[in-house]
Amino acid sequence: MHLQPLELEITENRQSISIIVPCFNESEGIESLKKKLMPVLTKLRLTRSVELILVDDGSTDDTFFKLEQYFGQIAQIIRHPKNKGLSAAIQTGLVYSINDIVCTIDSDCTYDPQQLIEVLDLMRANVDIVTASPYHPKGRVKNVPGWRLFLSKGLSLLYRLVLPQKLYTYTAMFRAYRREVLETVPITYPGFLGLVEILAEAMLRGYKIVEYPAELSSRMFGQSKLRVARVIWNHLKYISKLIVRQTFQQKKIKMQYYKYIKKDL
Repeated sequence: MHLQPLELEITENRQSISIIVPCFNESEGIESLKKKLMPVLTKLRLTRSVELILVDDGSTDDTFFKLEQYFGQIAQIIRHPKNKGLSAAIQTGLVYSINDIVCTIDSDCTYDPQQLIEVLDLMRANVDIVTASPYHPKGRVKNVPGWRLFLSKGLSLLYRLVLPQKLYTYTAMFRAYRREVLETVPITYPGFLGLVEILAEAMLRGYKIVEYPAELSSRMFGQSKLRVARVIWNHLKYISKLIVRQTFQQKKIKMQYYKYIKKDL
């Protein structure tokens, strides 16, 4: 039996979801995270089954104990003995999750968790990933340092030039995925770069990605874990690999085309 468009939309809106929150030295912001996240969970649970998974990625402060204090009764809390990186923490969360739609959100609430509701509204039958996009023409940026905007926008522009789906923002972690995507797409970069790798590899495999025009604000607690020089260098190396890969793929397609034409002649 084929579902009608309205039935498909209702089915999509009722899908169970897992929310993964990687945390690394975020002790100061855990209480704020709970205050902002709880109303979102309450609203989502009116129509969906929701599980919350928090991954302490080898914090050296008391993040793990704060997670147990504020979330111990309502979430799974996983602990890495050592810091493995942002994307590695997401992979760990995926292992412990069970639901159809997997969401990843920032523990520092630079993207307000409330936006997750609208992100999930865009997860329609033909969409595989919805990613937050503050650089979208309808997105917003609030009190974010200029150097960080320059870095992130510059990298997004470079990825836009080399990847098949043209997005405004490639570097946000605030996303919703179909489980199949995260189980299929390999993540070889365990840190921040892995976030772009997921999008790039998903595009190259034909998955459909849409952007949610989000608001990005500066963090209120703790310090950014970004290591600027290392991040830039790693991104440039990955972009070079993508260019080589795309060039090789195009040559391969041309060779197959010429073989086919020659055979026909």
